[in-house]
Amino acid sequence: MMTKSSLKIFFLFLLAALTLVQVVCLLSYYLVIPKTGAASAASVSEPVAIKVSTSFPAIDLGVAVARVRPAVVYITGHPATATSSPPPGGTIAFTPASLPGDKMGSGMIIDPAGYILTNHHVASVMTDIRVSLFGHQEGAYAAEIVALDASKDLAVIKINTGSPLPVVTLGNSDLIETADEVLAVGCPFSLEQSVSHGIISDTKRTVNIDGRDYVDLIQTDAAVNSGNSGGPLINVAGEVIGINVAIFAPNRVYCGVGFAIPVNQAKSLLRKIKY
Repeated sequence: MMTKSSLKIFFLFLLAALTLVQVVCLLSYYLVIPKTGAASAASVSEPVAIKVSTSFPAIDLGVAVARVRPAVVYITGHPATATSSPPPGGTIAFTPASLPGDKMGSGMIIDPAGYILTNHHVASVMTDIRVSLFGHQEGAYAAEIVALDASKDLAVIKINTGSPLPVVTLGNSDLIETADEVLAVGCPFSLEQSVSHGIISDTKRTVNIDGRDYVDLIQTDAAVNSGNSGGPLINVAGEVIGINVAIFAPNRVYCGVGFAIPVNQAKSLLRKIKY
C-alpha cells in the first residue's frame, strides 16, 4: 500500500507528464501543422477563371456609316409618265411614292468615274434625271441611263463631275443571316443621306409588287420610306449587302417591314458595264 508521501510523488510525476504532453502538442501545432497545411493547400486545384472571348471586334455603327454615306446620292427627275394613285391599303409598294411633282429616289456610287447603281423603277420613270452628291454645294449633276434590268428592278446611271468620286464597297449577300444588324442609307422624303438601323428579318422573302413576284428579297425592320429606293442596305462592316426596293405600306410610310434586293443579284448586271 502506497504511503501519503508516495501518492504525492506519484501525482506530481503525473502532473509533470501531462504538462510535458501539452508542451509537445503545442509545439506540434505551431511547427508541424503549418507546413503540412501549406503542402495540402498547394495540392488543391485553384478554380479555373472563365475568360470572355475577345475575338469579335466591337461594333461601331458610326464607322460603318462613314464608309458608305459619302457615296450615297439623291436622285430626282420629272415624271416620265402620268402619276398613278397610291395602291390600296395593305399592299407592298415601291418606296418612291406616287406624289405630285418630281420623282425622287436614292442611289450609290459604284465607280469613281460616276457610275451609280439604283432601281429600275427609279430611273425608268424619270426624265431630266439629276443627281445630288453628299456634301457637295455645286448643285445637282445631270445623269444619263447606262443600263436597265427590269427583271431584277435594277439600273445604272452615270454623272460627270470631272473628278473621282467616293464609292461603296459591295459585300456578299450570300453570307447574311437572320437577325444580323443592318443600316439603311438613303433620301426618304427628300431628307438626303438619312440613316436608319435594324436587323435582317428574313433572308429569302418572295413578295408580289405591282403584280410581279420578287424572289429572295431581304426583309428588314430598318426604317425604309418613300425615297429610299435604290439606296444601300449595309452590314456593320459598311459593306453593301442589298439595294432598298419596297415596303409593306398600307399608308405609304414605314411600318416595320421593308425589302431589299440582295447585292449579289446586281453583280451580273454590273459585270456587263464597261467602265
